Formats: sequence, structure tokens, C-alpha cells
Amino acid sequence: MALRITILTPCFNGVHYVAEAIESVRRQVYPNLEHIVLDAGSTDGTLALLQRYPDLQVISEHDEGAHDAMNKGIDRSTGEVIGFLNTDDIYADGVLAEVGRLFAADHALDVATGSSIVFEDAASSTRRPLVTRDHARDDGFWLPELAFGHPGFNARFFRRRVFAQIGRFDNSYYIAADRHFLIRIALARLKSRRLQSVGIYYRHHAGSQTMNPQRRLAQSIAREHVRMAKEFLRIARHRDESQLFAAWRAFEVAKLCLRDVLAGNVRQAATDLPSLMASGPLLPIQLVRGIRLRNMVRKSERYSPFG
Repeated sequence: MALRITILTPCFNGVHYVAEAIESVRRQVYPNLEHIVLDAGSTDGTLALLQRYPDLQVISEHDEGAHDAMNKGIDRSTGEVIGFLNTDDIYADGVLAEVGRLFAADHALDVATGSSIVFEDAASSTRRPLVTRDHARDDGFWLPELAFGHPGFNARFFRRRVFAQIGRFDNSYYIAADRHFLIRIALARLKSRRLQSVGIYYRHHAGSQTMNPQRRLAQSIAREHVRMAKEFLRIARHRDESQLFAAWRAFEVAKLCLRDVLAGNVRQAATDLPSLMASGPLLPIQLVRGIRLRNMVRKSERYSPFG
């Protein structure tokens, strides 16, 4: 029998996109599949829409954000392999068949990673690709990409034991807990493999928390990244890890200060400045290293001519 796969979808007021996400799971025609939608109490007609899918498990209750919902979903899931699909994103056809084959063939495998494609909706119901990220280096767990780039969390599938080994999502990171989780996996050196398939299609749109043209949460995300870099810098066991997290911290704090100054928020920039200066005389080196690492990650991305 095929390994059981569980797909978890955190949801709140997703009526405009959730049906398309659900249909992308149904098209997989995978023989042993569980799909759970974790609704936070939608008020826009989402719950009525979800009732059209009797094979879907819907849990509607208050949560403390998407990652809290995902933690609850892990507890209620029954799959040997677990994937996460946002309401506004889409699985590539056939990806779950490849995921099931990989995990069934190698019991030591912990994580499988596909490429991720960011797209936006265009005229006449077409989709316009913006950028492709292959996540190919280090079998998808290249630390510079996990820190300085977009980690492509939803393009990844995890064996159930990973959540026992690594722990759940840290809800103190309201936005970036998935990045925090992936870095913990990378530091633990769990076994991973690349998929041949596209893992996920991310929709870039105004309502997205992290993929919106206005970059509404850029400062909040950067502050979480600064705290995360400091956390991992304290526990780094190797020199190259320490250098990377120190560079990430310097890079993110410098971005915070610059954005605040450009926005005329000089008082906030002054508040962030001591964190930047904490690097002492190594600050210029760390900042240059951070810029170089960010540029390396950007060069690994493939932009469409429309992007």
C-alpha cells in the first residue's frame, strides 16, 4: 500500500482561493491521502464552500496564527508524510506520487524538496510566472538560502518523525516560524533529497502576508529575522555557521535601520542602531559578507522575462 500522506492547510477567510488549492490536491489522485483544512473561524463564506468537499476534514476553531494551526494539524494528522499547502497556493500535478515513491523507497529519508515557482494572476485567467527557485544546493538545505532567500517551505514534505526530532513550529515567530523550523533541520543534518517535480506554485497577490507587492510586513519580518539570527548565533557549533548567522544579523539590522530612515522614522532607526553596533569592529566584515551571501542567493533564482 502507498504511504499515507497528510496535507495541512491553515485557513482564514480564504474564500477567493481555497477551492483552487483543494482542487490541486484532488487532482493528485494519490491512493492514500488525507487533507485537513484548519480554519480559524472564517466569516467570508469559506466554511460553506468547504462543505462541498465531503472527503475533506475541516477543523474550525480559534488559533494563534497559521503556525499554531499547523502544530494542531500535526497532532491530528495520520500520515507518515506531511506537507503544508496555503489557501492561495497550488500543488503541481503529480507531485504527491513522486513524494510517495521517494519516501517509500528510502526509510532513512526525512525531507523531500521540490522547486517553487512564484506566479501572479493575469488577464483571461492566465498565470504569469515571476521567479523559479530550484532549492537545489545541499539537497534543498543550503543555509545561505534558508537565511537570506525565500526558503520555499511549502515545496517541502516531511516524514512524521521529523516533528518529534526537531520539535514543532515556534509560535513566538508569528510570520517566520517555518524558516526557523527549516534552519533547525539544516543544523541537525537530517537526510533530504530533491524532487524532480515542481513542489509548489506560490501566488503573488495583494492579500498575501509574505508575497504581496506592497511588502506590508517587511519590517516585522526583518525583526523576526534579527531575533532568529541572534538565537542561532548563540547555538552555532561550527565556525562557518557562526559567520553566516553573524552576517545575517548585521544584514537584517542594517536593512531595518535604512528602511526606517527612508521612511522618516529616525527614532526607530536610533532604537535599532545599538543592535547593529553590537558586532563591534567586525561589523563592516559581517555586513559585506551578508551582502555577498544575499547576492549569491539571488543569482540562484531564475526570473521570468515578465518579472
